Amino acid sequence: MPREITDRGRVVEAVQKLALTAELFEEQNGKQKYAADLEVIVQGRDYGNGKRVGPYVRLLAYDAGEEIMRQGEWGGNTFYIAVSGTLDVYVSENSGRKKINVLEPGACFGEMALLAGIERNATVAVPANQTAVVLEISRPALRLLRKLPKFGQILDETYRTHGFARVLEDFAGITDKPLTEPLVQELKQSARFMVYGKNHVLCKEDRPVDRVIFIKSGWVRRTRGVPFHAASPEVVMGMDENIGVDFLSAGNCLGLEGVMEPEVWKYSASLMARTEVLEISLQKFSPDPALRQELFQSLSDFSNADDSLPLTLESIADVNALKSAEEEIATGIIDGSNVLVMDMDLCVRCGNCSLACHKVHGQSRLLRRGIQIERPVAIGKKRLQHALVPQVCLHCADPECLTGCPTGAIFRDPLGQVDIDRVSCIGCFDCATQCPYDAISMVPREQPPNAHGFMSSLARVFSFRIPDAPATAAADDLVAIKCNLCEGTPLNPAGVKRKAYSCEENCPTGALVRVNPVEYFEEVKSAQAFVFRDQTHAIGRNIHKSDPTARAWHLAGLAATLLAIAATLFGFAKYGLDNVFAGTWLTMRWLTGLTGLAGVAIVMTYPLRKQVYRRRAGALRYWMLVHVYAGVVAGVVLLLHSGPRTGGLLTTLLYVVFDLVIVSGVAGILAYIVAPRIMTRIEGEPLLVEDLEARRAELQQKKASLLEQSEGWLKAEIRARVYPRFGSRAFLWRQLWRREELKSLLAQAREELKPRTTRLATQEERELLLSAVETAVTLRRVDALLLLHRSLRSWIPIHVVSTAAMLALMIVHVAQVVFFNAR
Repeated sequence: MPREITDRGRVVEAVQKLALTAELFEEQNGKQKYAADLEVIVQGRDYGNGKRVGPYVRLLAYDAGEEIMRQGEWGGNTFYIAVSGTLDVYVSENSGRKKINVLEPGACFGEMALLAGIERNATVAVPANQTAVVLEISRPALRLLRKLPKFGQILDETYRTHGFARVLEDFAGITDKPLTEPLVQELKQSARFMVYGKNHVLCKEDRPVDRVIFIKSGWVRRTRGVPFHAASPEVVMGMDENIGVDFLSAGNCLGLEGVMEPEVWKYSASLMARTEVLEISLQKFSPDPALRQELFQSLSDFSNADDSLPLTLESIADVNALKSAEEEIATGIIDGSNVLVMDMDLCVRCGNCSLACHKVHGQSRLLRRGIQIERPVAIGKKRLQHALVPQVCLHCADPECLTGCPTGAIFRDPLGQVDIDRVSCIGCFDCATQCPYDAISMVPREQPPNAHGFMSSLARVFSFRIPDAPATAAADDLVAIKCNLCEGTPLNPAGVKRKAYSCEENCPTGALVRVNPVEYFEEVKSAQAFVFRDQTHAIGRNIHKSDPTARAWHLAGLAATLLAIAATLFGFAKYGLDNVFAGTWLTMRWLTGLTGLAGVAIVMTYPLRKQVYRRRAGALRYWMLVHVYAGVVAGVVLLLHSGPRTGGLLTTLLYVVFDLVIVSGVAGILAYIVAPRIMTRIEGEPLLVEDLEARRAELQQKKASLLEQSEGWLKAEIRARVYPRFGSRAFLWRQLWRREELKSLLAQAREELKPRTTRLATQEERELLLSAVETAVTLRRVDALLLLHRSLRSWIPIHVVSTAAMLALMIVHVAQVVFFNAR
């Protein structure tokens, strides 16, 4: 373990001694130019009310053999400068650990993990029989140190030098033959490691190929046959037989066709995200044909880009897959390391995911709005999946939220997840404003206790409205919160092998799953030439594609149902209803009754499981399957239990209520299967009930306003023709049955009234009539969506009440049977 040197004098001496940080002591007009920054970096500053910023550096002493940083760890919070003593640099290979460099005092290291959002790519340790002192610098210091001209220059040069060395190491690890020494030396002379921002243009079509570009990380869009702006969205939509588009990622090379002979670029290429590349200048590279052939062969062995040009509309296998890939890359969700995906065709809008998050953390960190992706369920398939990436932390590979935090309260832990330390957070809002996905919220540091009484719980059960999120009271002392993957909660105790997430564990239909986005969104896989090292930390399988556990429950449930039916019918045929089995007191009526009672007991474990949020109890989706199939088995056996007669009034009433339980349960199953799939077709983007109700009130107000603005025959036309026509039940059911897009529906409605609009006298009257049509059609679409939302909950009160009545009558029935048989 390193020893921290707390003597402020020695810390200041070390900072002043290092070339990277010596500028902090620069004077101007007899005063220190960066005195305030130096104070915060070395000593820290207390702003009162428990809000402290800094210090941002620690002076650490290491003994012989101790590791300062380790390859494979996520180190997005700190980097280091060697103060005294040399350090050895190692990389891990299949054959073992290999020493690749020695760092002298003054050398900077660890900056790549911090700046690029990647894992540590080497291990740095103290040599045997030596000691070393290093200065550890945390991320918040960067915004102050970058004011120093020399610091920024040296840091950038160090980053590029280390990046170039890492690319050479990658080449050595992925090529069949190691690069020869002459080629390595030539690359050192002619190549440079560069980092470019989004929308940077790498090359333009029909210009001479002047360099080879190797993509180390990031995303590139290639187009041919059309001029375009680098920031143009949805380029795929403009494809035709002459315009080609594709996307490339790590491991691909551009410009290989110009290595052996002069060529022109046959496409244009621009960046869709922050991208690291190795650029090899063909003018500076040796003209030696052997070296050029070796370069061409080494890079073309693993790159896909040189095999074909961007595909046109005629040659592409699935344009929907390419379109969704463009959106996934452009929105940045593909660069998340642990992404929550909701399959909206499975989502029943119950809100249990948000409630589970609230139960575990005290505030819900999951908002069911976000980025919607329509993608084919498989490449080449016509059926589309409607996926939603909600407003919840993606644990980005290069998190923007980390860049401005003045205290380092938001950090990346050694496993790669982004988290917030509530103690050091000062509530400055910086991370919340930096996050491009609105995944960070500010809440009072001290939260009032939550009251969840019996009556309020009962009211929620019978309510058709999804409960609103609890209001956040105004407070001066705020703290940032975000998804931390349920780390540090009873869901993930120490030593657990499989991580559990409250939202995923408590989804009744399996609509939610946390994934590695590159693995989940298969349409982007073809963009990658090879995989360096898996830099994601999402754990678990893609249950939207394959869920063996659910399949096993389905098979077991079907088998149990068929076996129960067969066994019951066989028993009735052999023994009858009331004949006693040899040597026992059992009859088929008793046996079917006990079996049905056991089935009902199993069914009732589901509502008990629904109340468990803060600890592991098995995924709720599997409990739902057990609930359904146990109910089916119990229902079949108990229906056969009565025989041709139900008996007295009490038993008859029990069976009536039992039938109501079955019917309402079947209605619920059908609603869960049908309603979400209709909703995803007609809603455009997922909307919460409260959003729809607010939109409905807005449209109703506009509808009344338009009627007030119109006069004479126009008012009569809107009142007698437009509103009744598009506000009718027939028009409502048409939306559910035909599932037309709103744009298409509006176009048809306008066309229907076109003869009327062409004969109107003024432009104002035409606009009023068309506005009335659009308002009425849109209002009916909102009504259709609200109807679907209610259908997902309307069966629940009937099911709950009838189940309660059934249980009460069943207890009376069992007591009555036992009493009369005992007597």
